[in-house]
Amino acid sequence: MSARTTPQVSTINPSIPKILRYLEWACLIMTILLLLFLILNKSLSNETKGSDYLISFCVLGVLAILSFFFPIRRPMWQRRVYVFAGISCVLVTIIFSDAGLGLFVFLYLAKSCFLLRRRDVIITVVLVGITWHVGFAWRLTNDLLTDLSKPIAEQQARFEKNLQTLQETPQVFIAQLIFTELVVYISLSVLITLLCLSLVAEYRSRQQAIALTQEVELLAADLERTRIARDIHDSLGHTLTSLDVQLELAQRLYERNSNQLQPALDTAKLLASQSLQEVRRAVTTMREETFDLNKALPQLLESFTSNPSITVKSKIDLPQLPLQTNHQLYCVVKEGLENIRKHSQAQVIHLKGYASADAVILELKDDGIGFDIAKPTQGFGLRGMQERVQLIGGSIQLDSTPGQGSCIQIRIPR
Repeated sequence: MSARTTPQVSTINPSIPKILRYLEWACLIMTILLLLFLILNKSLSNETKGSDYLISFCVLGVLAILSFFFPIRRPMWQRRVYVFAGISCVLVTIIFSDAGLGLFVFLYLAKSCFLLRRRDVIITVVLVGITWHVGFAWRLTNDLLTDLSKPIAEQQARFEKNLQTLQETPQVFIAQLIFTELVVYISLSVLITLLCLSLVAEYRSRQQAIALTQEVELLAADLERTRIARDIHDSLGHTLTSLDVQLELAQRLYERNSNQLQPALDTAKLLASQSLQEVRRAVTTMREETFDLNKALPQLLESFTSNPSITVKSKIDLPQLPLQTNHQLYCVVKEGLENIRKHSQAQVIHLKGYASADAVILELKDDGIGFDIAKPTQGFGLRGMQERVQLIGGSIQLDSTPGQGSCIQIRIPR
């Protein structure tokens, strides 16, 4: 059986890049609309500078360009650069402007789950979290120091409830805001990361199952071809060979106008009928739910009983066996009988089938010329018999000595 390369398993579902692209476009559109709304209603964003909007729109433009790419089939370093570029642009707006685009951080973390290795994803999540919150703390500290340098009266509207706490323990106020941001980040990043990694694992498992199924189908096809080759050899090979010999003999007798032409044609007709019966038997065996080996084996011996120079002795008492086992044993015995007919020059044939406590046993003996089992045998017959017995989990033992006949014993565990 030839070796095959297992089909390569894709990393992600082909629809995932398209889904992420549509999701990113939706986020871009909503973010742009929100920024435009804030620009038109300056009273809602009196603390946001024009430079903040400029940075945000530049970053949104870069993200829009990156949204058209998803380098899943690119080298790993290009994937890392892609994720780094997207996250870096978003972090710039979070740290240096009031119009933060934190939503896109989680979108690129989701992309990293499909583009990077699991270890790289975890490192990315940790580094982004540290950068985000260190930058947030730095910016918040600067803003608070700037605000605290102004008169309290100017800050009363902004710090209505937190002014007293801020004056007494500003570090508590900063820690509270950082902790709130940290909780939100960890919750969302863990949720998105686990969700995307589970999608990747599920798709890989499904693709591997499909690949294994295809491999099993290929192996099953190979086994079926091997089985058909054995069946053709065992059921038709010998008969068609004999038919060819008889037809060649008939041609020669016809050229000589011999009166022996009719018997040769009769023999050829008989062999052709036997071939047809073998084909019908093979088809019937595959369709039947039961196949009685106790009845089928004696029928194999009928061709020997018609020969007065050969004595056939049989004793067959086998239990009910699976259809596959019956069929394979039938073919093995038939092959053994054909070998006896062609090579052994035997006068007595013994066929015995019985069941012991732990095995079903078939024995086929003859008193022919035998052969040296140490010498390699040619042809498909003996090898096919061994393959059939192994296919049903049994063992076959062949004993033969030149001038003393042969014995084949088959054991099938019960």
